[in-house]
Amino acid sequence: MDVLDKADITCDQTLVETDKVIKVSDFLGKPNIKKYFYALSKISDEKKLKIVFSLIAQESLCVCDIAYILDCSIATASHHLRKLYDENILGCEKRGKMAYYFIKDDDLKELFAQLNK
Repeated sequence: MDVLDKADITCDQTLVETDKVIKVSDFLGKPNIKKYFYALSKISDEKKLKIVFSLIAQESLCVCDIAYILDCSIATASHHLRKLYDENILGCEKRGKMAYYFIKDDDLKELFAQLNK
């Protein structure tokens, strides 16, 4: 594959392919796509994505594990986990003195299910 410079990655003229634009517009307007937009907007920073991907790879993790994975303090990990919990992305289960988080949002589970295959 050839590497293009910036001048090569733009159109030389404006030509809208109406049939393609209509198909994409219809696709983007579907309710299931809109729910994915919303779900993804809630995990749009790197730390939150790492948490979600970690919980896809491993069904549940404690705060300590997540802090280690993120290379941050437990307080920082707890902050990110709390935000995801408040957005109903994650659920939390206490086991003794440990707090384990898991993905609660079914839309995200469905969307990311293919990644762990």
